[in-house]
Amino acid sequence: MMDMSRWYLRLGTWLFNLFLLNLLWIFFTFAGFIVLGIFPATAALFAVHRRSIMEDNDIPVLKLFLINYRKEFFKANLLGYLLVFIGAVLYIDFRVVQLISDKQLQSILVNITVVIMVVYGITLLYVFPLFVHFDQKLSQYPKNAIILAVGRPMRTLIMLLGLLLVIYFCFYITALIPVIGISLSSYIIMWTALKSLPKKTDSMD
Repeated sequence: MMDMSRWYLRLGTWLFNLFLLNLLWIFFTFAGFIVLGIFPATAALFAVHRRSIMEDNDIPVLKLFLINYRKEFFKANLLGYLLVFIGAVLYIDFRVVQLISDKQLQSILVNITVVIMVVYGITLLYVFPLFVHFDQKLSQYPKNAIILAVGRPMRTLIMLLGLLLVIYFCFYITALIPVIGISLSSYIIMWTALKSLPKKTDSMD
């Protein structure tokens, strides 16, 4: 009976932390006028998840979030807008390829670009888990994220299935989005990514 009560207590604490993190992410994203707030808020969110998963105990969520938000503000924005730039280049390439008059060449290039864009999209899932787990140069995060996304296909598939499940429930119960939608999705990403990541003391250079 005691073990059951402890299980309920842990579950309740976990759900409350997800709710609190969701509110913090929304608040600090808007506090940075979205364009300056979304990436450091995301980095702080993943940093708190990483700590809670690795230590498996109750943690000072608000304190950790604030510390990481301030600490990673500039670097997280640089990384975020590096990713935005890469995505914009891929989108422009895709639009330009569609204008090619040679239909056979166009078909080949469109297929190649779509594959690259899919890999890019999957890569995004690993970037912030890597960012909060390792201290590296900005250019190394996308590179190592590609290695993990492609090199760990089963883990990536599990991550995607978990996210699709959350999206499915949020689609039918939209109230979940401002409650735990963002924090639960990022928790799934961080939990799955940690299974693929080497220990912090190991190198991915």
